[in-house]
Amino acid sequence: MELEELSPALLQPQVTVVATLGELLATVPRRNEETLLKSLRCLYWDLEDFTTKLRATVKCMDDTWWRRNVTSDSKVPSASLSQALAAYRSTPWTPWFHVTMEAWHWQGTVDKRVDSWAQLARAATKLCSVCREVATEAADRAAAATARARELQDEAARDGTAQENMLELVQSLGRQEGAEVGGEHEAQVRIDAMVAASRATRATMVRQRAEAALGLLERLVAACDKTTAFLQELQRRVGDIKAALEGIDDASPNVPEDLVAKVAVAERLWEANACLAKDHLLGTLQDIINFLFNGGPASPCGVAERCQRAIEDIPRLLRPPDRPQGVSKVSPVSMELQEMSPALLQPQATMVATLDKLVAITARMDGDVLLPMCQPSLHEALRKFTNNLSVTVHDAGNIFWHRGVPSGCDSTVPSLSQALAAYASTSWTTWEHVRSVAGKWLESAATLDSSWAQLTREVTKLRDACRHVDLNVVAMEEVLRKAIKEAMVGAIREALEGVIDYDVGEGVGGTVVAEHQVRGVTTGRQQAKVALGLLTHLVTACRKVTAFYRELRRRVGEIVGTMKGAEEPSHDFHAALAAKVAVAELLWVASSQVARDYLVGALEKICTSFRCGDPNGSIA
Repeated sequence: MELEELSPALLQPQVTVVATLGELLATVPRRNEETLLKSLRCLYWDLEDFTTKLRATVKCMDDTWWRRNVTSDSKVPSASLSQALAAYRSTPWTPWFHVTMEAWHWQGTVDKRVDSWAQLARAATKLCSVCREVATEAADRAAAATARARELQDEAARDGTAQENMLELVQSLGRQEGAEVGGEHEAQVRIDAMVAASRATRATMVRQRAEAALGLLERLVAACDKTTAFLQELQRRVGDIKAALEGIDDASPNVPEDLVAKVAVAERLWEANACLAKDHLLGTLQDIINFLFNGGPASPCGVAERCQRAIEDIPRLLRPPDRPQGVSKVSPVSMELQEMSPALLQPQATMVATLDKLVAITARMDGDVLLPMCQPSLHEALRKFTNNLSVTVHDAGNIFWHRGVPSGCDSTVPSLSQALAAYASTSWTTWEHVRSVAGKWLESAATLDSSWAQLTREVTKLRDACRHVDLNVVAMEEVLRKAIKEAMVGAIREALEGVIDYDVGEGVGGTVVAEHQVRGVTTGRQQAKVALGLLTHLVTACRKVTAFYRELRRRVGEIVGTMKGAEEPSHDFHAALAAKVAVAELLWVASSQVARDYLVGALEKICTSFRCGDPNGSIA
């Protein structure tokens, strides 16, 4: 059954129950009203008890299980099943167990509602049985009273005829006393006949009221049975949904679209039922209770009018929400997803791999040859950069809406897509809440953008320092070669000053030592050139990563700006916004997973190699 096919007749029995109670107000005698039957007044007290229980049941119907948890002190508020499914399909960290758990909660709640209405149906049936006995007793009393009245009327008539005959006879005999006695007897019989007729009339009215009450209670029983049947149908639907979810392999669950549609239909019925209770039935029942107990202002006509408005409002309650859940299949999303390339995330992995090679190069550099005053500073700068990179990558792997989960924070922040889905599917999620979530995302994106920009500046400075070292080594090599060629021992000694710990001797021996040093400097130059090339590669990759996060920040900023300009978004606005959010979150989550699953551990190994001096622990 699609949402458009849902009939208002599904929810009308509950309104019929309340409307019938309103009619019973004018039918069942109140506790202070004189009647010929005490049992009819007792029926009024039973009706008070039934109405009180009915109000408690209707109040629970308004309190849907996910709304109750949201407004209570629970630290982990439940989502509706459709929200859980949407979260599972759009976010990789939502476990399948969470979805099946929400289905289990929903089924338990529906079971309780079915039991409550079944109890009400039994109570109404018992009321009807009592009223049937009362009606039977009232009919018997009315029949007896009518028969007695007719008997006395017939006796009075006979006495009247006899009195006329006696009067004629007495007049003919001239006796007045006998006529007076006969007249007194006739008068008393007529009085008794009038009293009997009045009692018969009252007994007939009681019978009519009892029969009217019986008819209304029979209608009440039928309406309670229909309401119970409606909730039993909901119970069956939710049970089928739960069984279908449990039958899906949680190792790689694939949620069928028809199952999502079934969830949407069942939730629409459930939510419409709750809104009907909250918007119409609860207030009317409270007025009825006030009338029953305290003689409040409720009247059968007033109850009938309110119930009529409830029936007229049911089609609106059954309509799908104006803010549809999810993203339409027309696809700004799918188009943009097709344009996404793995190359967007590769620069982060390239940075770590390049850094690993740099650590190995700097660890193997010949400290006796390659400018000792430069090489240690390069190594130290590289270590600091690696530590800063490790912190930033760790932050990149820690998504803003995950941060509250492991930290023990009571109020976890949902993703923006989750907030939008909640706004689209629930009436209590405010647009201001969605804006707040978007603002938190923008803050997180701005922080990461700034961190990567700082890393880019650091690695650029590191590259420039290495280029300076490379130029110095090249210049030293040229001076040494020229001095050796011309046997300029003084020039050799000057070029090597501060590089080696012993003097260059005179003559051929000094030249041999100088040539050995030249070969070492050449090796150092080659190593410095390799390090410079790797640092240049590192700068390029770092700039690409920074550009990626700057683009993410731009997208999130654009989303936030769009949301600030809207108060109550339309269907088209919501679909377009949800599409942009879906793409941005996909990029964000993919980047975070790469960082968390691969890069954080690799950087920890690189930091360990710095501390332990292990050049062979490559993690390329």
